[in-house]
Amino acid sequence: MNIVEKKNVTIQRIGAGEIVSEAEVYQSVYKNLGLRYKLNRAIDEKHVRDFMTERKLIYHPFWVAKTLVIAERPPFPAKKIPNVIFVDGVSGYRGVFSKVPPMTQEEVEPDSLVPVRIPDEKSARNYVKDVQQKQINRSYVLKKPIHEIKEISLDYLPLWKVVVKSELISETFYINANTGESEKYLSGTWGQES
Repeated sequence: MNIVEKKNVTIQRIGAGEIVSEAEVYQSVYKNLGLRYKLNRAIDEKHVRDFMTERKLIYHPFWVAKTLVIAERPPFPAKKIPNVIFVDGVSGYRGVFSKVPPMTQEEVEPDSLVPVRIPDEKSARNYVKDVQQKQINRSYVLKKPIHEIKEISLDYLPLWKVVVKSELISETFYINANTGESEKYLSGTWGQES
């Protein structure tokens, strides 16, 4: 019998430092439960821990583009504003990061990577241009700025996929492994195409 050894792959992980540990993830799930669950006294952290049927660390793909917005304003020199635009590699959901996220190189198992639906840099550039035109240009009333894409890369956001099944809760939670916050809105976009 041949044993196929799976080779780890090196990725750029969005975020730096330690991620929410496997032991702490149930606390994050409890913290992010909706009000209807929290009002039920039978549901506490122990209930969440006891009825957790699946707990898996996954890496969700994002195209991250470092861009430059050049706003000409004669007779003054042009104003150059750096931006970081993200595009969800599965749904195409996109926007602008409020600040540049730290990146960390990490080795992970290939099974933990979510498959990318936006396959290449060329496709991702179309989404980035859409953000530039529909979101960034909106703040410029008269003359629209010039946009430059400096760098675009495929990076991964670590998420805990947690399934809780009991008589009281039957739900799948996606918890950001960097912050411990729920990614309910983001996970809601994965079923739809943009």
